[in-house]
Amino acid sequence: MENKLAQGDTLTRLALCAVLAAGAIYLCEKLLPGQEIPLWEKYGPWVLENKAQAIALAAGALYVLSLVLWPEGENEEEGFTPV
Repeated sequence: MENKLAQGDTLTRLALCAVLAAGAIYLCEKLLPGQEIPLWEKYGPWVLENKAQAIALAAGALYVLSLVLWPEGENEEEGFTPV
């Protein structure tokens, strides 16, 4: 039972990261073209041509960042059983 809860938490975290990544790519696509931002000028055309890969990369980066900031299983205490 605990394993299913842990898998559900992991899938929820991954889904949230994917949604945030898609939103970030969408915002970059709408707001950054025409701006003189060197990083966007270099990678913007690739992002616009490869949206799925860009979303996957951003989601992976957000997932790793979320694991660094909020590790899984951190709130589990020895001998504690929720009711």
